[in-house]
Amino acid sequence: MTPPSMIQCWLIPYPTVSLDSLAKTLEHKECVISTHSPFELEDIDFTALSPNECPDIVFIDGGSEVSHSRRMCRHLRDNGYKGFLLLASPDSTTQGRVKSLKAGADDLCVKPYSSHSIREKVLEYIQLEKKNQSAKKYSFDELMLDTKEGVLHGKGGKQIRLTQIESKLMKTFLKQSQKLCSKEWLTAEVWKIHFDTKTNFLSVSISGLRKKIAKVTSKPYIHTIRGKGYKLDHEP
Repeated sequence: MTPPSMIQCWLIPYPTVSLDSLAKTLEHKECVISTHSPFELEDIDFTALSPNECPDIVFIDGGSEVSHSRRMCRHLRDNGYKGFLLLASPDSTTQGRVKSLKAGADDLCVKPYSSHSIREKVLEYIQLEKKNQSAKKYSFDELMLDTKEGVLHGKGGKQIRLTQIESKLMKTFLKQSQKLCSKEWLTAEVWKIHFDTKTNFLSVSISGLRKKIAKVTSKPYIHTIRGKGYKLDHEP
């Protein structure tokens, strides 16, 4: 069993892909790397796994067929995986990125990628986890986000677990509560990249977060300010 302080990273290559070189590059004193076939993940119920059994990071490379990777992303999310999903994709278009993020990916690596670029993303995740060990709790009205646990608390003791991206998005809104957040600023702040704001990428992500919020409180909180962006407040 993996020690609680260690980060688990699962590499999921499809049959035409070899990740042996990547596995060696990712070796780190604070990270345990293991490789699994897509077929091993078919029947895993992630909600039934203990924290020490569940991977913190899953990296999927479906080869030249990005549809395989996206399908696996959806499958993992449907089976209760809440960790960090990193997806390799040959599709570098904005629409392609949107499709992958809709499928459940938290971040993307455009193919061909270097092993060192993946390592940098894993190390960034490790540093983020270290910060989360002493992370603050952010709140507004009935909402309280525990970033260490990745849990959003609401009215009457209700709570729901968020994905890493949902947690980052919620944290950003809570830190900027009652302030207007433009679409451009939000995508740069949360994803550290710039998307064409004409796509529905951000609205899809916020729609998912709104659904999570609705499970812990009856208040909408995240309001769309037409033509300007979004605001977390009691009312628009």
